[in-house]
Amino acid sequence: MELDNSLEEEVLHLYQNPMIGASYTNTYGEENIRNLVGKYRSLNEPSMQEMLEMLIRFSQSTDLATCFISVGVLHALGKNEDVQEAYRWAKNQEDPARIISHFDIGKSVADYFTSA
Repeated sequence: MELDNSLEEEVLHLYQNPMIGASYTNTYGEENIRNLVGKYRSLNEPSMQEMLEMLIRFSQSTDLATCFISVGVLHALGKNEDVQEAYRWAKNQEDPARIISHFDIGKSVADYFTSA
């Protein structure tokens, strides 16, 4: 499936803005997770599938911020199998404990927003 470049650009923008840690309200990427979940929920079905594919791909990225935000969003959306797949991927990386601890943070942040 070919991705819509404008959707991909918008999703990438939501990962980067605001910067994680740049403010008290975005210490752990809270705003990034919330904005990405909101974006996903605002899309039509084909675009949701495109964004989900991006989230899954990014959840297995070597960029720590990208992968933990992705896991947080996937968790918030109830995509449990995709979250577990990211954990399996992390276990095979150079520093699995570090990655997994960040995944846990992403999931905790997502839990906070879904319970609020």
